[in-house]
Amino acid sequence: MEKISMILNKIENKKVVLPEFQREFTWNKTQAKNLIGSFLHNYPTGALLFWMTKEKMALKNMPEFEFKDLVEVILDGQQRLTTLYFLIKDSIPPFYTKKDITNDIRNLYYNLETRDLEYYKKLKMKNKPFWVKVTDCFKNNKIEPFNIAEQIIESDNNLNEDKFHYAKKLLKNLDDLKEIQNKSYPIIYVDDSSTLIEALTVFDRINSAGTPLTDADIALAHMCSKWPDTRRKFKQKIRALKKQGFEFDLKFLVRGMNAVINHRADYKQLHNNNEKELKHGFDKLSDILDFLINILKGAFIYGTDDLNTPNVLIPLIGYLSLYGPTFKNDKILKKSLYWMYAALYQRRFTSSVDQKLEADLNALKKSYTPDIPPLDDLITILEEDVGSPIVSKNNLNSRGVEHPFYNMMNIVTRSKGGVDWSNGINFSKPIGNKFKIERHHIFPKSFLKQNGYDTGNVHHNRLVHEIANRVPLTKKANMEIFDNPPEKYLPSLENNYQGNLEKFFIPQNKKLWKIENYVEFLEKRRELIAEGINEFMQGLLENSETENTGFSIHELIVKNESRVLEFKSTIRWSLRTENYDKKLEKPILKTICGFLNSEGGTLLIGVTDNGSIFGIEKDIKQFGNIDKYQLHLSNIISSNIGGFFMSYVNIKFENIKNKTVCRIDVEKSSKPAYYKKGNEEKFYVRLGNFTKELPLSEIKYYIDENF
Repeated sequence: MEKISMILNKIENKKVVLPEFQREFTWNKTQAKNLIGSFLHNYPTGALLFWMTKEKMALKNMPEFEFKDLVEVILDGQQRLTTLYFLIKDSIPPFYTKKDITNDIRNLYYNLETRDLEYYKKLKMKNKPFWVKVTDCFKNNKIEPFNIAEQIIESDNNLNEDKFHYAKKLLKNLDDLKEIQNKSYPIIYVDDSSTLIEALTVFDRINSAGTPLTDADIALAHMCSKWPDTRRKFKQKIRALKKQGFEFDLKFLVRGMNAVINHRADYKQLHNNNEKELKHGFDKLSDILDFLINILKGAFIYGTDDLNTPNVLIPLIGYLSLYGPTFKNDKILKKSLYWMYAALYQRRFTSSVDQKLEADLNALKKSYTPDIPPLDDLITILEEDVGSPIVSKNNLNSRGVEHPFYNMMNIVTRSKGGVDWSNGINFSKPIGNKFKIERHHIFPKSFLKQNGYDTGNVHHNRLVHEIANRVPLTKKANMEIFDNPPEKYLPSLENNYQGNLEKFFIPQNKKLWKIENYVEFLEKRRELIAEGINEFMQGLLENSETENTGFSIHELIVKNESRVLEFKSTIRWSLRTENYDKKLEKPILKTICGFLNSEGGTLLIGVTDNGSIFGIEKDIKQFGNIDKYQLHLSNIISSNIGGFFMSYVNIKFENIKNKTVCRIDVEKSSKPAYYKKGNEEKFYVRLGNFTKELPLSEIKYYIDENF
């Protein structure tokens, strides 16, 4: 047993510390209030679990901490102690920083008359001196009961109490609250001679008996015990990916690590991985995630809002860890996207997540044979579990926007080049509050209500809000349309952006735009959406080939440069200056852009203009290895041309005369590709055996003729 004030002082002086594997402060205001209330009324609050040790481990926000003397490590009770530290010391404990605290619980107030605890409410507490802030109560002479009693008696004519006795009552209640810091807290100690693993075992058992820690939390604790930087590295990666629109949590990264290192979904597998395995696994996972984000953006998924669950990425991470670090060719890439889209809109991971991930990751571990490639196994498992991914119009009946069919409809719309109805904005990166994406009702709710569709009726409510009556629009466009009927606003929108409504699966029969034909409108749009999804999905399974497919690199080198073939010596190493030059990347990107806008083609890097093999070894040396070389190529294509076009680009390597040559096969794109540098956009095409920039006056004509 030890006084709470003593424990808090030890925390302040870093004599009691928090290990890195512990979760952040997650308690909400209700939990904090209930804890103080329990102490106030002498209710039991459990015991703390500490470990006295000199054993070195990672501590939260104390990277330079030296384990010279015995230090007390908090194994269980950190949520309670953090709450007490906040409310008694009115500051953040040293094992947290301001950015770690997402829920500051210090605005708790105490009623000196009734002993009630509540969070501040202006209407209830303003000008009520008996409501005092809890943190102020623990500061010497901050609260003066006699002054408060005087204020209350003077302002309340109905209060017939002696000021002295009334003040004593307030003082007694204040002292009862302050006495919390002098209460003794029972502490259970793990044996001093225990190792970190033994302490973690006790931690496991204590938490499995009561505190709702997940298997992922326990696995992360074990990982931190082997590699102290685990949690910090995870948080850094989470912050970096969030800037790209993808928000993941620690549990997702734990799953990703397991898929990369152990090819399993059972968290206990991570308990035994050593520091070297964890470090290597994280580096691999980090590169895979960067690559996948580029692929997703090219696949019209612009953030985690477009995924009904990020767990769908775990099997893809597992695949890339085994057969990657990138998809070897366009066929494999498209097949992986086919599986991902189907798994999303068939809601594979809405239940029994770990079991399903285990089955998928097990399938991927099978040897890669021409007869049954791993991705085919994934598709087979999906079809066996939930049936064919072919969508019928009945599948969409009464489905709301929460169903992943809505996201899938939007993905197909984006693939067709659909833009905002009133301002032509692309939906990939809208900037500003006016242009945030909202879910617009084609037949506005108020308009439908005026015409007999009562949202209080379950059937009517489904008809009003179902996917077939919804489209993504910017807030500005949504406000402009407001409650106008579609027969009034759709014709002008069609005139402004011809063909755009069709990309949103809006029936072209204008009779269906009338309120009396609303049910028929929904029926027809369901049909169009289903057809659009099925056509899009089928397109991913169809093989597409460039003019050079079938020729080996050696056979291509024998040919001369042409409309569909070009040679480049390197992407960074200058043969002229014999030094690295980042500017050499631009001709590579121009050529790829030209192929995308023409009939496709093949770019060989590591081959000089006269057909001599120079190799890309100099470039590989700068990037570190061939995998990072390939990742860099993918990144600069995505950044300067666009992630959308990665599905038309296939990168692979071949060894010719003991030198490595990079082969980039490019298909003709379904939409125009621009080379972007800063605020500049340039349009390139292939003419003969060279790439040419088209002037602005010719671009529109070329696009009209070729796309």
